[in-house]
Amino acid sequence: MDRTGERWQGSGRRGTMRLRRWARDPTRIFVVAATVALAAGATACTSASADQPPRVAASRRPGATRASALSAASPDAARGPLWIEMRNVDLHVDEHAAIHVRRLRGEVVSTTPGAPAVLDDTKSFTVRVTSGTVALSGDALSALLNEVVFGYRGSPLRKLRASTAGSQVVLHGIMHKGVDIPFEITATVALQPDGRVRLHPTRSRILGVNGVKLLGVLHTHLDALLDLRGARGAAVKGNDFYLDPTKLLPPPAIAGRLASIAVEGSELVQTFVPLADDSIFRRYARPDSVAANEVYFRGGQLRFGKLLMTDTDLQIVDGEPRDPLDLNLEQYSRQLVAGTSRTLANGGLRVVMPDYRSVAAPRAPAVRAASH
Repeated sequence: MDRTGERWQGSGRRGTMRLRRWARDPTRIFVVAATVALAAGATACTSASADQPPRVAASRRPGATRASALSAASPDAARGPLWIEMRNVDLHVDEHAAIHVRRLRGEVVSTTPGAPAVLDDTKSFTVRVTSGTVALSGDALSALLNEVVFGYRGSPLRKLRASTAGSQVVLHGIMHKGVDIPFEITATVALQPDGRVRLHPTRSRILGVNGVKLLGVLHTHLDALLDLRGARGAAVKGNDFYLDPTKLLPPPAIAGRLASIAVEGSELVQTFVPLADDSIFRRYARPDSVAANEVYFRGGQLRFGKLLMTDTDLQIVDGEPRDPLDLNLEQYSRQLVAGTSRTLANGGLRVVMPDYRSVAAPRAPAVRAASH
């Protein structure tokens, strides 16, 4: 063997002996093991950050929950999305009428970039719906039409009353065209490709006579009689009315698209198209306890009263669960004061509220005229 080979073998034997002496030092072995562990941990953290919130094992200590583990492992959750879920809630349109939220899930989006949503101010945020079904009774639809859609000065439609008849909607009201003209319209309801709802009259009465014949005799249509430029989410074309369902509801504003709309009994039921990120409610935005009637906020920031909740975990539960949670967001502080609050082991807050009708200011009694 040449000298190059001898030098190589010699250096190899010396290297092996030095490695064996180095490996017998326990301090050096510990340093290597720690370095490997830290590298593995860094790799795992990098992988987890790609899917927020990260999936971690829940703590085994008593009282710990899946939500608490997620909260502890998600320091960025405070700056992330804020999610909301409502189940079996009667959400007030005004002091008396309410829409029935069978279930509604979505993302709470602040209307002021960089600022948190404020529960006390329903105009401070919007809700991007990821799935949901809401039902409007005749009273609720009447209140929405009178107060939201046509509740502006100079509106040509006033004193509207809505009801259902079979699979159709019936509207009574006053049409103002120089003089007040009473009318009644029975219409089918159909969802249009652009997401609006079309009300197509199948029967109408204007001034007590057949409205279709009357308009035919006058050689005109409703769109020539009604100027709805000031209306919120409503238009008329020919004799058909078109409504934008996302603009019918009171604040907070709703962003979403309907999958279907239909009359079911005495209610007009609307179902929203589910979005892909609705899956967040199956793995992250889940309350610690199961309640039939609730509102749940999870993630991001939420301000209510004098409190600012970071990495929000707020569950509002019905104190009278025999019927839907009767909630008036404009007056929710009354319900909050009359209820009870409990801090959970994971730092979340659980509020038990009475129904709004239990704390609303009583109506003034009617005054009867004295008899003579």
